[in-house]
Amino acid sequence: MPDILVSSVRRPRRKRRRAVIVVSVLAGLAAITAVGVGVLALRESGTIAARTTIGGVEVGGMSRGEAAAAVIPAARRQIARPIRLIGPRGETRVTGKELGARPLLDVALDDGVAPGTRKRLLRRLGLGDTRTIPLIYRIGPVRAAELANRLDDSFGEEPKTADLEISPDGASVTITTPAPGTVVDRAALRSGLRSLPAELGIPLVARAPPVGTAQAERARAKVARLLDGPREVRFRDTAATLSVAALAGLVTTQPGSGRLLVGLDAEGLRSALLPRLGRFERPAADARFVTNGSNVRLVPASPGRKLDGERIGASLVGNVAARAHRARFTVSEPALTTETAEKLRITELVSQFTTYYPCCAPRVTNIKRASELLDETIILPGKEFSLNGALGKRTEKKGFVSAPQIFNGKFEDAVGGGISQIATTLFNAAFFSGIKLVEHQAHQFYISRYPMGREATVSWGGPELIVKNDWPAAILMKIEATDSGITVRFFSTKLGRRVTTTTGEPYLLTTPGTVTVTNPALPAGTRKVVQEAGDGGFTIDFTRKVFRDGKRIRNELYRQRYDAEDEIVEVGTG
Repeated sequence: MPDILVSSVRRPRRKRRRAVIVVSVLAGLAAITAVGVGVLALRESGTIAARTTIGGVEVGGMSRGEAAAAVIPAARRQIARPIRLIGPRGETRVTGKELGARPLLDVALDDGVAPGTRKRLLRRLGLGDTRTIPLIYRIGPVRAAELANRLDDSFGEEPKTADLEISPDGASVTITTPAPGTVVDRAALRSGLRSLPAELGIPLVARAPPVGTAQAERARAKVARLLDGPREVRFRDTAATLSVAALAGLVTTQPGSGRLLVGLDAEGLRSALLPRLGRFERPAADARFVTNGSNVRLVPASPGRKLDGERIGASLVGNVAARAHRARFTVSEPALTTETAEKLRITELVSQFTTYYPCCAPRVTNIKRASELLDETIILPGKEFSLNGALGKRTEKKGFVSAPQIFNGKFEDAVGGGISQIATTLFNAAFFSGIKLVEHQAHQFYISRYPMGREATVSWGGPELIVKNDWPAAILMKIEATDSGITVRFFSTKLGRRVTTTTGEPYLLTTPGTVTVTNPALPAGTRKVVQEAGDGGFTIDFTRKVFRDGKRIRNELYRQRYDAEDEIVEVGTG
């Protein structure tokens, strides 16, 4: 018995010893694992988890900066690659670059860094699948909207709105059948493009017609009531009658706010009323300047009165039960108001010049016609005046006739010949007004009716005469052409202006020669004088000094060279 007791006591102590050893081993392993996990967590803190791709690029174990540097080249290639956009009736292409695409790298990198330590350890041990993170791009909202608009034009379908068809006599009013259309789904398009896929089906959604049959029926009922008989528009004791056919031709319809809006063409309605009510209209009168000698008087502007087609039409459509309606008028404002005219500061004569010519030649007709077109021209402060720009091309339709002008060293007939006399007269008026002389050209030959050097010529296509009003008050040009001369007057505010000029003596004199040209239409050996020799050539200098309130603001020297007017002889070779 004692032996048995001893044996039964020792066995439990061995079991406890073994349990202690197992627990100790497991604790050691856990400690080792914890240390390994801690070391792994410390080493991979802020890096991309192993076995991770972003946008198809392997970036596992890289830092954020290294991963970004590796992904960016691939993203650039993706942005440059075309995307096929496939629609129901064909396809088109676009690139991420055209869409202003920008990769959202931070979002992808955050996702790559996110896995916990346990997942990182498993991936480090080669367990689990490779994690694939797609690269998403930000699409420019304006570029996406522009693309959607283009796709609408190519692949969408406009809905067919319900409308009205009115017979010419107004006897029948019918409704056209509406039909839905399609339009690009903007949100779905942008969402589909965010990954810059190789191809994308164009997302289309149904687009209801602006006006349906029910809304069109209400409009039809209104139009039918409007066309159930003639209407009158009255002013005082005068009435204008609009027949059913006339009203039918004026009806307009337009979708708006889910309805089919009925109206009448405003200008067409006014034209229909003019034969009877037009005498009550009054045109607006611009403010104008009346000159008397060196004085200027401002005649105030007055507003006009014009039949108001908009308001009359609204009355006819808004009250279809009424047979008679009152005429309405709108005020028409003048182009040049009194207030604006006063600010121009046109108060007195500042310069004038006159040149003379023999009566009744064709060139005088051109001078008078050009004067009519130019009279009362206003040059605003800081603005340029071009004589060619103001007259335009001289044509017979405008009232110009053929007359001599200088061309390539000889006198030839051309429509508008003689306009250079206006150019010279206007040039001198501008010269003595002190404004800027931008561009001018004297005649090739000296013409004795003009001041030496101080003259100008123009022709359509060049030469030009351009001056600039660089004074703070506007200039009114008054031009008067008689049978014997033309006068150009500039009216403005003097502002202390004063102009002086001097003209030197001619120098570098030349004498006319003879220019011989062949003419196969003349018999061989014959000679024909087509232009007599004229004055000799010379050079002349002249000056201009411009003063304002006693201070000199311009000191100019001009030099002009005139050619001798050669004799021109044709020699026959026929």
